[in-house]
Amino acid sequence: MDKSILGIRPGSVIQHTYEVTALLGEGGMGATFSGVNMATNHEVAIKVITAEFARNKKAADLFRREANLMRTIQSDAVVGYETTMMDESGQLYLVMEYIKGKPLSHFLEKGARLAEIDVLKLGRRLSEGLTAIHKFGIVHRDISPDNVMIPDDDILGAKLIDFGVASDTVGTEKSIIGDSFAGKISYAAPEQLGIGTGKVSPATDLYSLGLVLIRVAGLQVPGAGHGMAAAIDARRVDQDISDGRIGTPLAQVLRQLLKVDPAERPTNPVAEFDAALAALAKTALPPPKTDTDAFNDDPVHEDTGSAGTKSGVIAAAVLLLAALGGVGWFFMTQNAAPTGVAMDNAEGARAALASEDPLAEINALIDRGGEDNLNVAFGALLAMSRNEEESDRMRAEASFAVAQMYDPATYDRARSPFPAANANSARRFYQQALELGHNGAQTALDRIGD
Repeated sequence: MDKSILGIRPGSVIQHTYEVTALLGEGGMGATFSGVNMATNHEVAIKVITAEFARNKKAADLFRREANLMRTIQSDAVVGYETTMMDESGQLYLVMEYIKGKPLSHFLEKGARLAEIDVLKLGRRLSEGLTAIHKFGIVHRDISPDNVMIPDDDILGAKLIDFGVASDTVGTEKSIIGDSFAGKISYAAPEQLGIGTGKVSPATDLYSLGLVLIRVAGLQVPGAGHGMAAAIDARRVDQDISDGRIGTPLAQVLRQLLKVDPAERPTNPVAEFDAALAALAKTALPPPKTDTDAFNDDPVHEDTGSAGTKSGVIAAAVLLLAALGGVGWFFMTQNAAPTGVAMDNAEGARAALASEDPLAEINALIDRGGEDNLNVAFGALLAMSRNEEESDRMRAEASFAVAQMYDPATYDRARSPFPAANANSARRFYQQALELGHNGAQTALDRIGD
């Protein structure tokens, strides 16, 4: 028999409208269930807040005020809020958009990180969501990997969740509710830790976003994991971000986000990320052509008229590893310290594609296994699939190979860089292979279904 949580179990009906289907998780302040709106038959997430929490006037008032405001937010980067209810026992219910996916923390705990371009894209996406809520005077106060949902492993579809109150306590991180601070210590801004004026503002969320992006890039969050005192010491100075393992565009935007003084943080974070992405794209472009249609600094081009063009396309394509959504994760070995794996993978992918038989070289990398080899192979396959200078046959084979890395029927952790199969991503690449003329793609699509 299903266990009852807060008097609720699968099959329970709330306010004659919402049928509970499953428990999603529970914590110190309540539990979250999946459910269905019986009137419209659409899926929802139902957060149930304990009566004890609801009796905390400050917390309950904060909850109600911001839940009401959140219903007016129109941003795809923010979880949608449907309604707030309270029953006769004083238990609060928050009904939200149901997101099929996992929190960002799930990927980070598995040793995953993103390439620089994807860190910037994720930052831009989340800053769009923050801009939308800040316009209504809402400050999240708990921007952390737990509160960023990744639907179907698609980083470009990331959504901010859990507004206005501290998240459920998970793992070793404590959530704190006070007059000004609802958040996790590791991702807290200086003002949340009593530095400066101590006043929380929209700039507070931007600082926490910067810390999340540091973590996603594979770097150590300053002061993380060493308690409140270490976190406070780490927040007293502007973060230099001079680590050579990330490029200048990302480092510059992180420095702006991680200023001690909130007034020095960006007032238009989306524009900051746009500028950083533009700067990064500029470095990925091939050098200008000469009148002889050669790249001045590309020795490969001296042998053939197309090699330089192909090299330039490869360089840009490898840099854009996550352009198709949910495919930008790199995975570090369990004992390895975060390093500049993404750049090494890009160079390895270029080398594989420059070989006499690229597909054979890529298959050899997959056969050898190991995270680095698999990431290199994946980067090369994705670059090949996107390279319009390449033949349709080669692009189709590359797309099909990527699909098989995702396909639940062919997924093998020893031969895929991804921690789990993903039918949606497999379907996307099979479709691309079909459009390029691959003979086996239709059969795979029929098998994998909708």
